[in-house]
Amino acid sequence: MKAHVVLLVALGLAAGGLGSGCSTYYDSATGEEATFTFQTLRARLDLDIATVYAAAERAAVDLRLRMVRAAEDGISGRILATNAQWEPVEIELGALPGGRTVLTIGVGVFGDKNKSIVLFERIMSNLSEMQQASAAPSVQWGQERR
Repeated sequence: MKAHVVLLVALGLAAGGLGSGCSTYYDSATGEEATFTFQTLRARLDLDIATVYAAAERAAVDLRLRMVRAAEDGISGRILATNAQWEPVEIELGALPGGRTVLTIGVGVFGDKNKSIVLFERIMSNLSEMQQASAAPSVQWGQERR
């Protein structure tokens, strides 16, 4: 009898965990796609890891997250922070072949989808601003602007 109860509880917990489902989010400004599954938001970006890390670090500062640890080494990166509600905020980066990066965002113990999307949008906004700044024409010292 006890084994049946334990089995039913285990199956119920497994179904509840898997039943949270998968949803896809599209950033309206950049058109980038992110998928929210198992309490994390995940996106594959066509940018190198150093660029995405800089945008993620700036997003954490912009959103006034309290950074606990931040590191990047060319093949992986991680930012650990807490928000105003003392929830853990984790941003992980991994290098992919071809200069691409996988970005993973987790907010809170059980993964807050809305807060993860806000952070993702801020990172995408920062990436967009960085790309616009790099595309702007630069003027060399002593040259006239035309």
